[in-house]
Amino acid sequence: MMEEELRRVSDKLRLPEGSRERIRSYLSEQPTNDKKEETSVKRPRIRTKVALIAAVVVLALAMTVTAGAAVTGLLFHNDIIVDSADDLPSLDGTGGGAPAFGYSVVSSSGMEPFSLEEMIESSRAKSDDWDRGERLNGGPMYKYAQWDTVEVLSDDPALRSRKVSRGDGAVKMEYTAENPADLLAAMTGNITLDLSWMDEHYGYVPDGNFLYQVSDPWGRYISESLLALYAKEDGSAYVRVDVDHVGADGFYENADAYIIDGSYETAYYYTSADGLQFVVKMDHGNVWASCYTDHASISLYGGYLTRDEVEDILDNLHVDIAEQ
Repeated sequence: MMEEELRRVSDKLRLPEGSRERIRSYLSEQPTNDKKEETSVKRPRIRTKVALIAAVVVLALAMTVTAGAAVTGLLFHNDIIVDSADDLPSLDGTGGGAPAFGYSVVSSSGMEPFSLEEMIESSRAKSDDWDRGERLNGGPMYKYAQWDTVEVLSDDPALRSRKVSRGDGAVKMEYTAENPADLLAAMTGNITLDLSWMDEHYGYVPDGNFLYQVSDPWGRYISESLLALYAKEDGSAYVRVDVDHVGADGFYENADAYIIDGSYETAYYYTSADGLQFVVKMDHGNVWASCYTDHASISLYGGYLTRDEVEDILDNLHVDIAEQ
């Protein structure tokens, strides 16, 4: 998940605690930039009676998800596009007690994309700090977002590594590379992807690429995150790929929000060549694409990409997710 996409939920209106942790912790390591927020309207999450039309919309989405799951073996938890505000779940709580969570309705802020220079500065912030150790915080889970000490293991520009730790024994291994493809060999295998197509069609941004792996005080796997930044050779467009995997069951189970048709210039469902279900949103030159499963999040944030370009990227990432 991307700065514009994340800052709209700094309190995390749309997700339960597990997913709120991911957003809050990720923002804790990002340079401050107040631009390009989406708006998010909180509503109670109703688990019982909903408006009839909304039920039909959700049923149709469930049929699509089921079809994708039959191909990939994954269950998707993506945003739900509805025709109008009348199609949102009921607010009266009929048929049950107080809801456990709220849900949110998201829309674009209407702002222009970040400039490529801003994206590069933000993405390189941790890399530029590699030896000083001032930017240690961050991770998919808020519980594992605060860190104390760092030990640089390798300062080879091709693939640098450092061990970040804290008093309770938890560890976060961090890697950065000139070429994000060089990070793939260090991944755990819980989630994998192929960046060869990206290397052929876009230029990578040196040192704007990271891999994080978190383990608890007993050495057990917690999470893994990969971020990779690419741009067209002429600098006219860029895209950041953000892939997260969390070991906890159902971490993204309630990762869905609602999108009212027309709140973006374009919002639609897209199934990649590998059978992954994405929600793609485009507005004022920005593009967001996201796919949530029980354990994983695959996201793109881009500037000035066309619809065909976005779909080509999604078709060629070849993401494989371990859900067990």
